[in-house]
Amino acid sequence: MSRTGGRLRVEQAKQVVVDRNQLNNDPIEAQAQAVREALRGMPVGQCLVVPALAGQTVVVRYPRLASTSRGRTETAMRAEAAHSIPYDLNDVFLDWSVLDEYVEEEQKQLKILLVAAKHEVIDARMQVLQAAEVQPGVLGVDSLSLADAAESCDFLRVGETVAMIDLGLTSAGVHFIKDGISNFIREVNWGAREMVQAIAKDRRCNYDEALKQMEEFRYRPEEVPYAPEAEAVGEDDVPVAEAVIPPMAMGNPSLLDPLDDEYDNLPGLAGATKTNAPSRETFAPAPASGPLRSLPEILAAPLARMASEFRRSFDFYEHQLYERAVDRIILCGGAAMFSLVRETLQYELGLDNIEIAHPDDSALLFGDWNAVSDLIAQPPQFMVAVGLAARGMADL
Repeated sequence: MSRTGGRLRVEQAKQVVVDRNQLNNDPIEAQAQAVREALRGMPVGQCLVVPALAGQTVVVRYPRLASTSRGRTETAMRAEAAHSIPYDLNDVFLDWSVLDEYVEEEQKQLKILLVAAKHEVIDARMQVLQAAEVQPGVLGVDSLSLADAAESCDFLRVGETVAMIDLGLTSAGVHFIKDGISNFIREVNWGAREMVQAIAKDRRCNYDEALKQMEEFRYRPEEVPYAPEAEAVGEDDVPVAEAVIPPMAMGNPSLLDPLDDEYDNLPGLAGATKTNAPSRETFAPAPASGPLRSLPEILAAPLARMASEFRRSFDFYEHQLYERAVDRIILCGGAAMFSLVRETLQYELGLDNIEIAHPDDSALLFGDWNAVSDLIAQPPQFMVAVGLAARGMADL
């Protein structure tokens, strides 16, 4: 990213898929290799690199303090962190920033963004960067970068509350932004892999084939069988969390079995090569015992769980935090372009104003088409990267 005439310009963008088999055996090298390949695909002489920590590995708080001198605010923030961060402060790196200043009961108040990350989480990310021979200049957080992306793409409006939903493969998150200011973040225990697993289980195919079927899916909205509430699911239904492909007769787990490092939740990346990793062999499809179910039918359960997770987050934000209702939802991440996700959220959350993140050249400039074609093809999947780059441009 660069700046042209006061506007941000994406010069180059590249996306590389991390090798799943290598990720299970040597997670650090697998990710480092992907970083190196991405950099080879967009050669630059020198630039500020801004990587990110995963939102589920950091603690984000929004304390409000009486406005005072910088030194006293620093002391007050450490006291607040000791009270609200569930770790010993000696084990974490703390950072904070003033988001807003307002008057309440004739007293100036500060709304502050407080972020804490354990040293081992940062060290795990740094190991990947060092293996890729990359020196970071700033370290961000993926969920927080969504607000920077929204601002740089001119997605935000004063007077409205926007929910930026980031749908990843193994996790998701929602970032509530009110009047253009970050207001609340909540990580959600759901990932798009649940949909891929459901397809593979039902159709007895491997991961890549299931993903291809999901990506190529087209449907008419009236055909979508919205799933019932979680408590109304039949007793014979298998919980989505358990809907993984069972081992085959020869004892080889499928490609869809959770990876060791995903259970370890990033700090585990600092570990050595796993010696007990399961075989990654695929299995042969079983003969069909009846007519194939449609994808909307197969995905009803995982989509219902997704909607339930987000509904709880929205209810907490709008009612328990005494905030106003969300006016608009912007979908980001790799699963954002899957049509059933948007339709399900519209139905379950009762909010029609849901859009897919898609920056245009009215706010964000783009370089040569060939250099940014990956972003043009999958804009919602690049929102975290856009936000991190915009953060880096603000620091230059």
